[in-house]
Amino acid sequence: MEDGKMPGPYRLIISVNLDRHTILVVGGGAVAERKTATLLRCGARVKLVSPDATSGLMALAKNKEIIWEERAVSDEDFAQHKFAVAATRNTDAVAVAMRARDACCLVDVCSDGSEGDFAICAQFEKDGCYVGVSSGGVDPSKASSLKRDIMALSRADPDGGAGLSAAPVRVLTRNSPLALMQADMWIDAMAGIGVTAVKKEVASHGDRDRISDLSKFGFGAFVKALEDELINGVGDCAVHSLKDMPSQIPENCVLAAVLKRGSIYDALITRDGSGLDSIPSGGRVGTSSVRRRAQILNVRPDVECVPCRGNVDTRLAKLRKGEVDALVLAEAGLERLGRKPEFAVRLPFITSAGQGAVAVEVRAGSPLEGILRPLNHTPTWYEVTAERAFLANMGLGCVCPIGVRGVYLDGELELTADVFSVAAADHAPHRGADRVTSRVWGSVNSEREARLLASRLWDDLRDDPLIQSIKVQFGGVEL
Repeated sequence: MEDGKMPGPYRLIISVNLDRHTILVVGGGAVAERKTATLLRCGARVKLVSPDATSGLMALAKNKEIIWEERAVSDEDFAQHKFAVAATRNTDAVAVAMRARDACCLVDVCSDGSEGDFAICAQFEKDGCYVGVSSGGVDPSKASSLKRDIMALSRADPDGGAGLSAAPVRVLTRNSPLALMQADMWIDAMAGIGVTAVKKEVASHGDRDRISDLSKFGFGAFVKALEDELINGVGDCAVHSLKDMPSQIPENCVLAAVLKRGSIYDALITRDGSGLDSIPSGGRVGTSSVRRRAQILNVRPDVECVPCRGNVDTRLAKLRKGEVDALVLAEAGLERLGRKPEFAVRLPFITSAGQGAVAVEVRAGSPLEGILRPLNHTPTWYEVTAERAFLANMGLGCVCPIGVRGVYLDGELELTADVFSVAAADHAPHRGADRVTSRVWGSVNSEREARLLASRLWDDLRDDPLIQSIKVQFGGVEL
């Protein structure tokens, strides 16, 4: 407060009887997914109205955790609800807010708090009471940070009820915007079980060297520095994009858990929203992934795949400047950052092991492993266990021209591998790709059964000449 003035128009935090109200969410993007997740954590009933939705929202609808009506919002929707969340672009959100008010429906305008009637707080539950922190939508990250500080002060016993010391858990993370956001995802999850945590930023080898091809590092370019600091006791755990992790990790480290998986797909982004088939012959497609290069050249041998390093915003800037004609990026990262363009095209590729999953790694024998395991999302765990086990059977890591995807549903796991020749991933245009694919499926209800399914897939492919040539070229060791 300055000169006796309130910091903004949102000056009253109220509680809503969620047993009496269903919350209407308008919009199907990353912001809508985050708001929906917050509402579900509070036990709210959510109705989503949007012509499209992120993969995460689709999954919630498929599991009947929310109601999704695949259409544009109507005036009748607002008349049937007392609270709505406008998670759309600013110009659309203002129009949504006006329509909502005409129907006497209060609205949270996510893109501009000054246009809204209420804002969802960053909140937590303590001893039967709900504690909320609100910036009125002006600075949600500040509200979340303050919430975590208050949670730390509110811990009643020195062990935090979870067998840890009073000191907060030190979470090692890279310092890219996406990595920091993913670390916050884990910090928020820990807060839900009464564990306070803080971030410790580490510059990875891949962050320090933004020029070299990722396949030339010979190890997990974005992982090893964090693991070194973890082993040396600088941090208590490390958060990783699981697709960046080699199939074998140090003996004195273990994967403790994974959060619910985001999108497993790649997205193609061009300046005009055109698809892969519309890129002109000789066009430059930016990607530093050997797997993506092989898959693109398999479909379009007449384009040129060029290295494109840097964080998401850096790469999008290269597209805007015309340095490349298209980019291929992980859809999950774009959605988490709220950077996915409306005209992004989802590619049908089988993507990398662990893509879309965010994992936490701890030292072997650490009590933190047992504390964090309840946060593990079991379906995702089965999927990524099988994917990584297949790579381990093959003796290769996370930077080879191999796609492997597990899909777990109703106790069944389907595991698919898509393997390309190494030559297919070179930078030369006008080169096609030798390729072999295989798929297995079966009942999986344990980590052991997920690994056995991966062994079945490996047995189907191990004698294929293409597989043998890859193993010979790389000696059956990590790339």
